Amino acid sequence: MEYVNYIALGCSIAAFALSVIACARVGKFVRASADTDWETLANLTGDIAALKRTCQTLNNRLNGMNKATLPQEQIIQQMLQHQNVEPISRGG
Repeated sequence: MEYVNYIALGCSIAAFALSVIACARVGKFVRASADTDWETLANLTGDIAALKRTCQTLNNRLNGMNKATLPQEQIIQQMLQHQNVEPISRGG
């Protein structure tokens, strides 16, 4: 039954050590961000928004969802010229 006490003591020491490490990391972050003002934060927010739009545009291009730069009529005209195909006329 003593091994349960040793296991509990070991877990307590590990939890204490991890909490000390976490406090040190939080303190380091607070010191690093102490001189950050609202203008810097606004600039960072704008930069993140620009990066997000760039990533979304790139993902859309990779997925084939990008909008054609040429109008559809112009694309059809080019296809007809290159394939020598007559347009289908619908009659009634």
